[in-house]
Amino acid sequence: MDSNNTNLSIFLDETYFERIKDSKDPAKIRLKIIEYLLQCGSVSETARRFNVSRKTIRKWEKRYSEEGIEGLKDKSRAPKTSPRSISQEVQKIIINIKIRHPDYGIRKIKSILEEQYNINISIHPIYSTLKSAGFIKVGNHVR
Repeated sequence: MDSNNTNLSIFLDETYFERIKDSKDPAKIRLKIIEYLLQCGSVSETARRFNVSRKTIRKWEKRYSEEGIEGLKDKSRAPKTSPRSISQEVQKIIINIKIRHPDYGIRKIKSILEEQYNINISIHPIYSTLKSAGFIKVGNHVR
């Protein structure tokens, strides 16, 4: 048995996902899988051997060819943009409206934003802005 097969034998008794959940460096495990793929040349065989989908193998192969070992590291799953976030400029407008009209609620501020500033956003970022600025009272405390 050559050294490459010895290194791959770690997968014979457990699936990739069982192996990786305790791993401190999943990129090394993925690299072993990609090395096996490059050696055998078959995505299907590699997927069967390591109990990973062909789609996942192809994803890692593409990342490895484009980025090397860095491409095999875990990627953030956080969204690249936040649909509820708004610019600081819009936040300032919301706060200024609230300062000028302390009795106005979120829906009234939303309608002013639409009518006077041509800004169409949902009520959620308006609420978040007012809450973080201390205008929304929860119970007897101002937050």
